[in-house]
Amino acid sequence: MIKILTVGNSFSEDAHAWIKEICDDGGVDIMAVCPYIAGCSFKRHCDRIESGSADYEIIVNGKRTGRFATFDEVAQMEQWDIIAFNQGSVQAGRPFAYFPYLDIMIKSFLKYSPNAKLYMYETWAYELDATHPYFPVYNCDQKEMWRRTSDCYKMAADLLKIPIIPVGDVIQHLRENVSEFDYKNGGMSLNRDGYHLTELYGRYAAGLTFYYSLFKGDLSKIDFLPYCNDMVADKEIIEKIKAAVKEVVDRIPEEDDL
Repeated sequence: MIKILTVGNSFSEDAHAWIKEICDDGGVDIMAVCPYIAGCSFKRHCDRIESGSADYEIIVNGKRTGRFATFDEVAQMEQWDIIAFNQGSVQAGRPFAYFPYLDIMIKSFLKYSPNAKLYMYETWAYELDATHPYFPVYNCDQKEMWRRTSDCYKMAADLLKIPIIPVGDVIQHLRENVSEFDYKNGGMSLNRDGYHLTELYGRYAAGLTFYYSLFKGDLSKIDFLPYCNDMVADKEIIEKIKAAVKEVVDRIPEEDDL
């Protein structure tokens, strides 16, 4: 079993919603854990390291457990094989918000899982008409938020010399290249509230990007269709998401080139 930890916030929860089902279809046995604090930034994670407060609700394979833990307890919970980090969305486009906090977090985890493979998990921009109170940080401009967020994640990945999981790029690619998600012209939004991802397609796209980035499995073998409130995802749209994930992830240089 491959043990995956994603350290971030509710955007981590979005990515983990369907990751177990997707990996099962791909023949990869995983346990995916997300220690959840809403909106948590890298600085706030470091504050928890110092305080030792048991603020993290543990999410396992996309399901909330009701169990709470400290940062140190999360670090020691398993010998983690993969650890991914995502910044809080408000801070994601601010380069000064990444360091020294990422270095502190990584050191804390590697003390217990020295062989863990590290990744940056790139998040996405808000919807065009999002009412998030901090959207003005990005001038209420989706493309500006996407550019700034993407640049910061890539900056951090380059400095740390670790791979990136480009969920944000996949989400923006779908918005701009798949007619079903052309929200400006009447298509579906990939966000259920302006910033979190939708159950059927947004969360699926995030989980599939994780799977393909980590394992490079054959996407044609992934038959799982997400579901919510008696609705099941449309298979033709799912196939378009698969194509987008493959296109975006395959553009990233191989690890040896990092």
